[in-house]
Amino acid sequence: MKTRINPNAFNPMEMNQMSSMMGMMSSLQKIGKGKRKYSVSLDKSSKKFLVKFIDEVKKQFSGSAMADQNKQIYDFLVYVKEVAEKKESTELKVSFEEEEFLKRMLKDSLRGMEGMEFQWYQFIKKRMVKMLSGQYRDLLAKFK
Repeated sequence: MKTRINPNAFNPMEMNQMSSMMGMMSSLQKIGKGKRKYSVSLDKSSKKFLVKFIDEVKKQFSGSAMADQNKQIYDFLVYVKEVAEKKESTELKVSFEEEEFLKRMLKDSLRGMEGMEFQWYQFIKKRMVKMLSGQYRDLLAKFK
């Protein structure tokens, strides 16, 4: 059952979020199907941070209801984690869709952290989020 949506009922920010979600859904369907011909070089610190980031992404996708699609995503996330945990590997091979998926996840996380507002007495938390967003920017720079 399809429902029609009145575009005048949404503000531009909601339309951008819906458009972003539709782009994410189309890229999720292509994960694990393309050839991994793009390589991303990773150093030791970015590999450690990538492992922690992948663990958090796995938690996000474990609760959703898409079974077949989640299998492909979960397999890809396991692959990325295995490559990042190897000491001798310095390259991560990904397809274009997988690279775009990782970039989008990093950008969304970074955007969420930058949008946080803190009270004056939360200066420690503010500093921690600022350091963490720096790590996200460094990792995102590796993918560009």
